[in-house]
Amino acid sequence: MSRRVIAAWCVMAVAAAAPAGAETVDEAYAASIKDYYAGHYKQAADAMERILGLPMHDPDLYYNLGCTYFRMGQLGPAIYQFEKTLKLQPDAEDARHNLETCRALAEARVQDELKGAAAQPLWVRAVSMLRQSTWTWLFLGLWWGVFLILLLLRFMHAGPARAGLIAANSFVALLALLSGLMLLGNVYHHSRVVNGIVLPDKMAVHEGPGAGTRVTFKLHAGFRVRLLGTDSGWARIRLANGLEGWVPQHEVGVL
Repeated sequence: MSRRVIAAWCVMAVAAAAPAGAETVDEAYAASIKDYYAGHYKQAADAMERILGLPMHDPDLYYNLGCTYFRMGQLGPAIYQFEKTLKLQPDAEDARHNLETCRALAEARVQDELKGAAAQPLWVRAVSMLRQSTWTWLFLGLWWGVFLILLLLRFMHAGPARAGLIAANSFVALLALLSGLMLLGNVYHHSRVVNGIVLPDKMAVHEGPGAGTRVTFKLHAGFRVRLLGTDSGWARIRLANGLEGWVPQHEVGVL
């Protein structure tokens, strides 16, 4: 499945000799790689999770842990780790490939997926097309283009060329406005909207925060949800189609 070589040095450059239990980070990570290649996936995953508990934020570590969970057949946690990889490294095509593979397998395991609930809203997909830094540079570049054209117009005489340049400037200004709105939407989405990933193969969604409340629908592993709040170990979630409910907090991985 994995196309990226799992290497023992991915985290060492990020962390020095911070302790992970009785081991250093280097020793714990080297042991996890050894266990992975030996087929001891549970031990490998446990060691990587210990490193993440430091806490540690490294896309290669998330990626390797996702591959390990996939080998264990735990698609929800695998999808969660690949999502975290892409959050830190959006251009990681190997992680994106593995994520798509895991999602397809998870969806094939169940027959009761809610139609239209998995797709993100159109505005989220639009603002997520580019990274926040890319939207920023695009916005600034277009507005600088507007100002340069206005400066050029000051030295041009009336005529077809000037009229054409005015029309072009209006178009560039419209693009600058749209890119600014996209940038604001991207900032809002990443700062105010908290998303989560369903971890178990199948998760029951309840009417209220408690196991005794009525189950309204179920979600499969890897399903992306929006987190609205928590209450006594339960999380309130909302789907892309507007459906809401409550689930055990530990069954959703926070992105």
